[in-house]
Amino acid sequence: MIVGLGCVARDSMLFTEATLAEGKGRVSSRETRFGGNVRTALTASAALGIPAAYLACLGTAPSSDEAVADLREHGVDCRFVVRSTGADPLESTIVVASDGERYIAFDDAPLALTPLPDADTIAQALERATCLIVDASTSPPGTADVVRLARDRGIPVVLDAERFGPDPDALTSMLEVADHPVLPLHFARQVTGRRDAAEAADALWSDVRSTLVLTDGAHGAYFCSGASPDLVFVPAYRVEARDTNGCGDVFHGAYAVGLVQGWAAERRVRFANAAAAVVAALAPGIRRVPSLAAIGSLDAELID
Repeated sequence: MIVGLGCVARDSMLFTEATLAEGKGRVSSRETRFGGNVRTALTASAALGIPAAYLACLGTAPSSDEAVADLREHGVDCRFVVRSTGADPLESTIVVASDGERYIAFDDAPLALTPLPDADTIAQALERATCLIVDASTSPPGTADVVRLARDRGIPVVLDAERFGPDPDALTSMLEVADHPVLPLHFARQVTGRRDAAEAADALWSDVRSTLVLTDGAHGAYFCSGASPDLVFVPAYRVEARDTNGCGDVFHGAYAVGLVQGWAAERRVRFANAAAAVVAALAPGIRRVPSLAAIGSLDAELID
């Protein structure tokens, strides 16, 4: 079971006929849906056939009830969700441009009211976990200890970190012990102060790593591993992007699917690239999860 720890967001989507560079444009459609890095990674994992569970506190407001319903509708196990007053979903407004690019404006005030679940719930979740996905930028205080506990138990940790949150030291602590960091290239550059991808990867590599992945959006992703110490570039699959929101999160979920199935690092990254491309090509209003059939249409070798 893939277990995820991080926030849920309720997204108000605005689709426009213009590009972001044009500065303004007419709204062509609107949509409200749930997102968040870990939520989207887990729904992708479940859609790709691997059991997934959410480990978190959620509030008591109607938006939290709706978030739980959304997770269950997407096949995500909510047995490790603890209800806690105030720990409601983040609220985001997302503008999606005509080329699929987007701008996200979010209100993360609920994070200050969101604790970790109790120790017994965390222990029960880790007993079932074959992989832990953590959104380091939005997880509650104490998450670094959960990451260490997972690693002590031999559970691989796919760490999603894209920006420094309220506690940069906690994020750094998680980054130090995670064996599968999957970071955007721009954040790896920020963390290391190195512009070159190979130099950034070298600065982030350590003996605790199994694989390090640096994602570069529509270009593709880089990886290095204990088996392949040199940085390898895996190009993205070419699709007509309709909405890129959440594609990085889908990448994390699909990467975790490959990890628990014992695939080699390059196949995991190719599979994650394909899953993200499939979702980027979906039109607004369609459930935003990848399918094995759609992935196979891009690269049949990935689902053999």
